[in-house]
Amino acid sequence: FTGSTGAACAAVGAVMVSVLSCDATVHVVHELCRAEGIPLSGGGGTDLRTGFTEALRARPGPDVIVVLTDGQTPWPGVRPPCRTVVGLFSRWGRSRSRQGGDSSYVPDLPPEWARVVTIG
Repeated sequence: FTGSTGAACAAVGAVMVSVLSCDATVHVVHELCRAEGIPLSGGGGTDLRTGFTEALRARPGPDVIVVLTDGQTPWPGVRPPCRTVVGLFSRWGRSRSRQGGDSSYVPDLPPEWARVVTIG
C-alpha cells in the first residue's frame, strides 16, 4: 500500500497529501509528505462515498483524489470537482468473492469520470 501511495503521489506531483483510511466510515486522516508509516484502520464493508465526502470537505479542496481499492465499494453518483485516479488492485482469486461466498458477485466498475490504473 505505501509503495502504491508513494507512486501515486509522485505521479500527480503532490507535495502534501491527506490520507484517509476508509471502509464504511473514515477512521483516520493523516497529512504527510511521504508514504512510509501510514497507519490504516477499518477493513470491511467499504463505502468510498464516505471517503470522497470527507476529502471534499477539506479547505482548500483537493486537486486530485487518489483511491486505492479492490473495487468492492459503492461509488459517488456525482463526479467530484477535482481529478480522480483509482488504483484498482487485482481481485484476489477472481473466482472467489468476499460477498458471502457468492462467486457470481462482480463489483461495479469505477465510474467513467475516474482515471483507472490497474495494480497487480
